Amino acid sequence: MALLENEIDANFYNLIHQLSGSLQQDETTDRRGNRRQVFQTMHRIALRRGTDMPDESEFFEVRCHDLTGSGFSFFLPSKPTFDFLVAAFGIPPSVIYLDAKVSHCDDVLVHPSGLIERIEHAGRQDANVQAATLMVLVGCRFVRRLIK
Repeated sequence: MALLENEIDANFYNLIHQLSGSLQQDETTDRRGNRRQVFQTMHRIALRRGTDMPDESEFFEVRCHDLTGSGFSFFLPSKPTFDFLVAAFGIPPSVIYLDAKVSHCDDVLVHPSGLIERIEHAGRQDANVQAATLMVLVGCRFVRRLIK
C-alpha cells in the first residue's frame, strides 16, 4: 500500500461536501476553525500497528459523532489504548482509508434521546441521567490518505 503524503484527496472532500449538505452542523462548544458536521453513522476503524495496512478482519464498527475536513470523532465504551488508527469511510468498492491520530478523549453520557452530555455538565438539567450510557467520545485528527 502506498502512502500519499500531503495529497489533497478530491473523493474524500466530495464525501464531506455531500455529507455536509444533508447533515446539521453541531455548533455547541465548537472552538475549532473547521466546521463540524453531525456524522451519526457507523464506520469502521482498526488499530494502526507499524506501517502495514491492517487486515480487513481487524476493522470494527464504531458509531461516529462528527466530521470535519481535518478529523472526526466516534464513541467507544472505554478510553482507547491506542494513539493511531486507520479509518475506513464509505461502502465497498468506494472505501476511503485514512490514517488518524487520537487527539482527545472525553467521558460523556449518551442519552436515549440522542443528547450527548460531557460528564462535568451531566445531571444538572436532566433527572433521567440513570437512563444514559457512559461512553468515551474519541476525537481524531486525519494524518494522511492511504491507497490500497
